[in-house]
Amino acid sequence: MERLTPTVAITGLEFLVFSSLRQHNLLPKKPTVLELGESNWYGDVSTAQLESAIHEFVTEPARRESLIDRLKNAAVTAPPDSLYRIARIFFEGLTDFSTYSAIDPGTPGSTYQFDLNLPVPLEQQFDLVINIGTAEHVFNVHQFFKTAHNLTKPRGVMIHSCPFTGWPDHGFFAFQPTFFFDLARANHYTILSFVCGQIHPPQWVQIASHDEIPGLLKSGRIPKNSHINVVLRKADENSEFAIPTQGYYAGVLSDELRKRWHELPS
Repeated sequence: MERLTPTVAITGLEFLVFSSLRQHNLLPKKPTVLELGESNWYGDVSTAQLESAIHEFVTEPARRESLIDRLKNAAVTAPPDSLYRIARIFFEGLTDFSTYSAIDPGTPGSTYQFDLNLPVPLEQQFDLVINIGTAEHVFNVHQFFKTAHNLTKPRGVMIHSCPFTGWPDHGFFAFQPTFFFDLARANHYTILSFVCGQIHPPQWVQIASHDEIPGLLKSGRIPKNSHINVVLRKADENSEFAIPTQGYYAGVLSDELRKRWHELPS
């Protein structure tokens, strides 16, 4: 039986995060990129906005014009794989990658067709590993995040975008903030960015620390149908993937957060 990965897509949230990372020089230079699940272009960001970003971030004239020509061709002629082509143009323009690969058993341009429930037989590591809406569709989330860890170079960057609130029956899982804070703590990742946002209507909130979560929830600033987008930098040296213990049970939460943990709505 053929296994397919549900469609994952680049939305305004990813556009915001990648643009900010590029503006603040937080992405690796000329990275080797691996995407876990090949993304297409969702469409809430116009191709005109993408063209403007290409003008801003791509300094090499020949490459810039090539990207814009490819973008216009995909938008106007609309071949069957046009949304995947636009997504690839987005990654090239916003990350300035040296190479791009994707693992996805069910999309037209993926480099590898591995099942992400299982260990991935790749020896290469990458500067930038991207998961945009794939993890929630993979039942073996332990193996998924272990794969992301193992395929990221020391000091490489991982970008994860996963559903948090709402999204009923969208996938197997919705991910809580504690998942990523505890994952980072266990594996000595540096959190470069932590954004919670929804697509319709557009709404974003930057989260500076785990302690902010209860107050944001109580004040209604966490959107009702939101994703978490977290950017993690791996430690300086390779290490075995560590399974996190939830911070509450590990005794690492602040007194205020432990108190509010019991007050969160059920």
